[in-house]
Amino acid sequence: MRRLSAIVVPLVLVLASCSTSSAPTATYTGGACTYDGPSEFEVNSTVTFTVTNDSDTQNVGFAVLKFPEGTTPEEIYDNGIFNVVPRGNIGLKSPPTTPGEEYDFTVTFSETGQHGINCFVFPGPATEVDHVTMFEVNG
Repeated sequence: MRRLSAIVVPLVLVLASCSTSSAPTATYTGGACTYDGPSEFEVNSTVTFTVTNDSDTQNVGFAVLKFPEGTTPEEIYDNGIFNVVPRGNIGLKSPPTTPGEEYDFTVTFSETGQHGINCFVFPGPATEVDHVTMFEVNG
């Protein structure tokens, strides 16, 4: 009996050390963009996001952007993303996406600071379709 315990315990420890966490996810539901993932990443890390269009809306896109420090999701919603953030992004999967479509895209964070994932609809007015969740990239 003692011999069996010695074999099982190391096996459990090996399996626990091999487990990996799932990719961060963003889901557009039509009225919101939900994000499930870390609130912080490390600079120079490469991260794969799984994004889903879980709505009846065509042409949904997702982008990871660097934001000016102190930017709030409300500012982006009220003013439109390109009135808050200069054009350009560090990770983008271009529309069109279809309802129910899920895909992955990979981003390498080259700068520290406030970042976020943006769900958007083409060609709608930015003030009515931009949904952003913020996170930090630390150095």
